[in-house]
Amino acid sequence: MSLYFRKYSTPSVFDEIFNSLINNNFDVDEPKVPVHDVIENDKEYVIDVLLAGVKKEDVKIDTEEDVLTIQAERKLDNKLNYNRKQTYFGNYKRSFVLPEDVDKSKIEAELSDGILKIKLNKLKPKKEEPKKFLIEIK
Repeated sequence: MSLYFRKYSTPSVFDEIFNSLINNNFDVDEPKVPVHDVIENDKEYVIDVLLAGVKKEDVKIDTEEDVLTIQAERKLDNKLNYNRKQTYFGNYKRSFVLPEDVDKSKIEAELSDGILKIKLNKLKPKKEEPKKFLIEIK
């Protein structure tokens, strides 16, 4: 069995409307929310963000107070002749409110195989002061 490309006819107006409803493409200039997972373990939170086709230099991650913001752009290569284009080209943006136990000074990020992995190390829990005290009688 071999793979082949099939040329499609030009989509009708109804196809474009239907596709925009499914893909929520109501405003082309509005950044899209990338697909992501948030995982928690004893030591850290991990955010995996799907950014297929996005280059490292087109990703920006920053924190302001308790908010982590990811911004990225997937640029369209106008030199290519697309038979059909179903993937999204444009801006992505997603913000996360950070939990209180995140060490903001030790946030790490890596982009590999189209997945941005952000590791948010947890602060070590503070030792609780003893609840019971011996009171000296004078």
